Amino acid sequence: MPHGENQAAKYQIAENSWNFESDTEAMFNIAYEARNIFLNFYVRESNVKANYTELNQPVYEDSCVEFFISFDRKNYYNLEFNYIGNILGGYGNKRENRTSLESKWLNPIKTVPSLGSDRLEIINRKTYWKLGVRIPLSVFVFDAIDDLTGLKAYCNFYKCGDKQVYPHFLSWSPITAKEPNFHLLDFFGEIDFV
Repeated sequence: MPHGENQAAKYQIAENSWNFESDTEAMFNIAYEARNIFLNFYVRESNVKANYTELNQPVYEDSCVEFFISFDRKNYYNLEFNYIGNILGGYGNKRENRTSLESKWLNPIKTVPSLGSDRLEIINRKTYWKLGVRIPLSVFVFDAIDDLTGLKAYCNFYKCGDKQVYPHFLSWSPITAKEPNFHLLDFFGEIDFV
């Protein structure tokens, strides 16, 4: 759980490091058991859309929430979800030249989208949506992890919409970089699976 925090609490995804104008509000909570990570994302925004329905499409262009995690502070997994629960996943040490996570690794991830799984677009109407996610340890194929209990990891949580009416790039842990870039391990926060 975020270092020194209660796992039931909701945490803000509110760092607007690049000052993009947006009325988007986002929060998350995280819990775990030995072999699964559970996330809930809570979002309120005025423009909601999901164009992408296939695995590993650029869901970051849609109404999107993201979870990046590193177990060794060298490489990290990016798991990105549009509001209908479609997933983009990768692994590597920076934004470029990432290894795409194959469908056999991503398919075991379960998502529960509050607005359903059909594509739709809502423009200029404040809309609340929630996404529940269960991530089994089998997703983390490049790390030998059998049990999360007692592990320390490094994460960041994001809300974005690169091709939204009002593009936005929000994070849990602040990022100091000139251009929007979530793929910066130095700005991941620490969490403890206690």
